[in-house]
Amino acid sequence: MKFKSLFTAVLAGMLAMPFAVQAQTYNVAVGDPKGSDQASVTTAFEKHVEEMSNGRIKIEVFYGSALGDETETLRNVQNGTLAFAVAGIANVVPFQKKLGILTLPYLWNSLDEAVKGNTGKPAELINSYAVQSGFRILGYSYTDFRFITNSRKPITKMEDMKDLKFRVPQSAVLIASYKAFGASPTPISWSETFTALQQGVVDGQCNGYLTYQTMKFGEANQKYLTEVHYTYHIQPLVMSERVFRKLSKEDQELFVEAGRKAQQDALDFHIKYTQQAKEQLIKEGLVVSYLEDEEKWKEAALTKVWPEMEDFVGGKEAINEYLKAMGKPEWNN
Repeated sequence: MKFKSLFTAVLAGMLAMPFAVQAQTYNVAVGDPKGSDQASVTTAFEKHVEEMSNGRIKIEVFYGSALGDETETLRNVQNGTLAFAVAGIANVVPFQKKLGILTLPYLWNSLDEAVKGNTGKPAELINSYAVQSGFRILGYSYTDFRFITNSRKPITKMEDMKDLKFRVPQSAVLIASYKAFGASPTPISWSETFTALQQGVVDGQCNGYLTYQTMKFGEANQKYLTEVHYTYHIQPLVMSERVFRKLSKEDQELFVEAGRKAQQDALDFHIKYTQQAKEQLIKEGLVVSYLEDEEKWKEAALTKVWPEMEDFVGGKEAINEYLKAMGKPEWNN
């Protein structure tokens, strides 16, 4: 009887003890290194999700293409085997062509316009396209205009682009843009870009100061940078729609809100550190140039690239639907 009483007491004590709930972990793939502007949105997202869920949900971020290149990780997000990824917008376009609207040259003329174009009604419209293809855009990192860097000479006018080979992502719009500007574009995956620059396969690439710094492009012969404002580079944090639909409404709302907060944090990161990166890179020897004829670049974009890419990005109706959401006048080709 004493043994039975002791067993009963121990069992009762065990039942009274709170059981630790194991956190649900979701993986995020990031192409760039930790500390980059691309990574700024995932660093913030990880923090907000874990804080808002009181540790019930964990986010594990894999940097530097550890889970594959951007196309591979996006495909895995689409089919639901990976929950989240961050990728350059041009690499998402092959999965949903209407997202190509965001890559049209001279769509935005400033950071303020880029922010406006990725919040509120414009963001809701773009996300509705993404969802149709198995993605849900939770937020964006802001990566600056795609400034042009190269190993051969300063570029101050369009004629300087002649005979130069530039790495571009697999983007029909960017390929058309570089051809319109007089250069030779070569699609190369992001994970192979540094080596291609270092070995002279291409002369240059296009990204902002922070990406240049974190990717150490100075060590890949990139001596010259030109501030040209043909496209503002954004990188969406996407979630698998298949994974999203399996969540409770509470967790769906949590992820959406965490993404919104992370986007604001990424913007703050960009504003705080971009100028610092520029100043440091100039001290280290980067030669920065400014265009003498940017209106000529803009004219080439609007008269050559937009008409050529109209169908590729979903047609004039889709373009004007987005421009309307932005509060901009319609495009009449």
